[in-house]
Amino acid sequence: MELNQIDPDLILIVIWKRWLKWKKMKQTRQQRKVVKRRILKLFVIWKLMVLQEENARHRIWVRPIFRERQRLFQGASENLVREMEFQDHEMFYNYTRMSREMFDELMVIVGPFIEKQCVVRDPIPARIRLLVCLRYLASGDTMASIAYAFRIGISTVSKIISETCEVLWNTLHESVFPEINEENWLKIANDFETKWNFPHCIGAIDGKHVVIQSPPRSGSTFYNYKGNHSISLLAVCDANYCFTLVDIGAEGRQSDGGIFAHSNFDQRFERNQMNLPEPRPIEASGPALPFVLVADEAFALTRYMMRPYPRSGHLNRQRKIFNYRLSRARRMIESAFGILVAKWRIYRRSIIASVSTAVKIVQATICLHNFIIQKENKLPLSERHYIGMLNEERAVINGALQEVNDAGRTNAHARIASRNRDDFAAYFENSGAVPWQWEKGLLDDF
Repeated sequence: MELNQIDPDLILIVIWKRWLKWKKMKQTRQQRKVVKRRILKLFVIWKLMVLQEENARHRIWVRPIFRERQRLFQGASENLVREMEFQDHEMFYNYTRMSREMFDELMVIVGPFIEKQCVVRDPIPARIRLLVCLRYLASGDTMASIAYAFRIGISTVSKIISETCEVLWNTLHESVFPEINEENWLKIANDFETKWNFPHCIGAIDGKHVVIQSPPRSGSTFYNYKGNHSISLLAVCDANYCFTLVDIGAEGRQSDGGIFAHSNFDQRFERNQMNLPEPRPIEASGPALPFVLVADEAFALTRYMMRPYPRSGHLNRQRKIFNYRLSRARRMIESAFGILVAKWRIYRRSIIASVSTAVKIVQATICLHNFIIQKENKLPLSERHYIGMLNEERAVINGALQEVNDAGRTNAHARIASRNRDDFAAYFENSGAVPWQWEKGLLDDF
């Protein structure tokens, strides 16, 4: 029998029994020496076996299929990605959801923050860490599938995705979100008026449920009206499909209006801390109208929020036309969500991660969404990938349509907001009319 087939614990038992027997027996000095030497030999053998077992256990840092050699020869990062990077740029875009030039630019920004120091073993390079994160977000595959493709341990992949998503948010959010000032609000309003014929609009707002695996011991906290568990993404976007304000992580059981009412930026709107431009007339002889967000029925009508007239009652021509014009501008946020979901397919399945990691994933995709669109807007129209993606797959993602409790808002504010909506409706029917609105409005074809 070979030494490595013997159980060390069995040898230890034999040593213990012989030592007890040796103490009890009456022997000559010579006999005692012989027995003592045998016991010592067994002890040395036991010790060597224990050390051998410990060395074997510590020598295997990772499974053989995940070793660095296997990663270099068979991992996706050093083979498939390299091949696409140099030979097929279109497939590289499909794989990472960005061009090679954008990837290199992103690598310069986030690389220093995800690079690891060499201590005992060579760390996984920053480039591979970024590729792992982007592929996970773009494909919607499980972390185990990503681990097998890149030849990296599953627990390592999980940690890489969490850390990289956090770094993407920390390094990008200040540059990809517009600064909250009057100049930027006016620019957004001008884009909405030019492209979508809705003046004084500073953004379209809506909510989206991000489906997650049920968190442990959460009960019905994250259970939404669609019958699954989720966190909410409440977002405002401009006329170019870029997100300008976001609130991420609210429990899925809450309605869009309720989340907005408790959000940080709603409180800032209420306190006049958003640096909005002062109300001004759209035309010389008209009334001064405020700058507003456009929303659906899930949100309350306020001085900074326009929602459609209720469809429950009989609507005259003026109100139908207003609802059409508002719907036309509000589609921007639905289109922005459609682009987000089509590009980052992690949203097409339940995210199997903790709530904190799910929030980081949403934060990262929002930043990447803005980063890519802002870069592509500088390209010719034919080279903008998100335009084709929007036409191919226009996902309309609505939040819950419950009414929000309007407590805390005075009747005077409600009357002012209602009057502002009527003034917008009058403008759209008269001097602000567009030729195609009459048929759309009268037929409710929107």
